[in-house]
Amino acid sequence: MRINLHDIVSTVGKEMTVECRMEEGQVSLYREAFKITCKNPFKAVLKHIQKNIISVEFNAIITTDRTCSRCLDLVVRDYNLHVSRTIDVIKKEACADDSGEYDEISYIEDCTLDVDMLILDELYTVLPMNVLCREDCKGICKVCGTNLNKSTCDCDQVVPNPRMAVFSDIFNQFKEV
Repeated sequence: MRINLHDIVSTVGKEMTVECRMEEGQVSLYREAFKITCKNPFKAVLKHIQKNIISVEFNAIITTDRTCSRCLDLVVRDYNLHVSRTIDVIKKEACADDSGEYDEISYIEDCTLDVDMLILDELYTVLPMNVLCREDCKGICKVCGTNLNKSTCDCDQVVPNPRMAVFSDIFNQFKEV
């Protein structure tokens, strides 16, 4: 969703509340593509605090559909994001805390705020690299691919030491048939 900031930037002290909804879509992070959704709309409060500087504040619940890093089952997680940014509209810089240090941003273009990009910037900071369906996930069998959380298999799970492969080859050569 995009919000036109021309009205709010024109008058210092002006405040605006906008009902927002994030568009569903596919996102890539850590070489993994996953789906994100925002089930409920949320209200964003925009305030013009000084010349060309506005503050943006909102709370949003974002849902991600990712795959478990061990068993490849679907994992649905909710993330409660509290976004509070001070944005310089002209310089395209933002400050996320009271430190006064501004960073370059990509979610402002031609005095338009891209709320989806702002949410993604915030979401990337809280998403774990690997997600598990549960703490004691057993994963999948390396031989047959069975999900070990749902059933067991009779595959040989012993992983031979690669340094002993030469001896294993010699023994296999002279094995009696």
